Amino acid sequence: MLISSSVIAKNPDMQDKAVMNLFEIGIRSDRDRHFDDVARQTISASVDREAGTLAMYALKRSDNRRQAYMVELYENDAAYRKHLDAAPYTAFAARAPDIIDRKKKITLEPQFLGDKHIIPDERTINNLVVVEVKPEFQTAFKNIVVPEMAESLKKEKGVLAMYAATDTKTPNRWYFYEIYASEEDYQLHRQTPHFLDYLGQTAHMSTSKNAIPVKPVFLRNKGGIKQDPQR
Repeated sequence: MLISSSVIAKNPDMQDKAVMNLFEIGIRSDRDRHFDDVARQTISASVDREAGTLAMYALKRSDNRRQAYMVELYENDAAYRKHLDAAPYTAFAARAPDIIDRKKKITLEPQFLGDKHIIPDERTINNLVVVEVKPEFQTAFKNIVVPEMAESLKKEKGVLAMYAATDTKTPNRWYFYEIYASEEDYQLHRQTPHFLDYLGQTAHMSTSKNAIPVKPVFLRNKGGIKQDPQR
C-alpha cells in the first residue's frame, strides 16, 4: 500500500493506484541539447503545477547521448490523463517530432516507491537496472527486496529515491530506478548490511541483471512518497 500524507491516498482502490511509466527515447542527430532544454521545461512545469504529477526524471545513457530515458510517476490514472491534456505536455508534443525519432513506452506496475524531496546538484547520480527474475521466485524476491529498499531510505541520508516496478507485459522483468546524493553515497550503500543481505539472499533468483549506464539530465519530484513493506 502506498502511503503519503500529501500526495497519495491511504486506502487506494484500483483507480487510485500509482501510475509509473518508463520511456525509451531516441534523439535525432544534433538535437541532444534541444532535448535537454525541453525536458527541463516540461518536467519543471509539470511537477510544479500538476498536483497528481509526483515525479519526472530525464536521463541519458552515459555512453550514448542520443539514447534517453524518462521515468514518470503519477498519483493515479486520472492524474496521468490530466497531465497528457495539460499545457506542458502539449507544448512538448508539439516540439517532439523535431527532436525525437523514436519513443517506446514501458508501462510498469509499482512494487515499491519511496523518495525524499530531491534538489539535485553536480554530484547527484542515478541508477537504472533491469533484473530478470525466475518466475518461481517472484514472491520471494519481492519479500526480500522491498524491505531492503525501505531500510535504505530510512537509514541512509544519501539515498534520495528508490523505485521498483515490474513490466506489465513481462511481470518477471523488474526495473529499479535509484537516485543517490553522490557516488560516495552509492558506494556506502553497497557496503551496508541490508544491501549485502539482499545480494546474498537473491543471488540464485535471477537469470540476468543489466545495469544501464545513465546520467541525470533533469530530476524533479514532490518528495515524501513512502510504501509500507509489510502491507
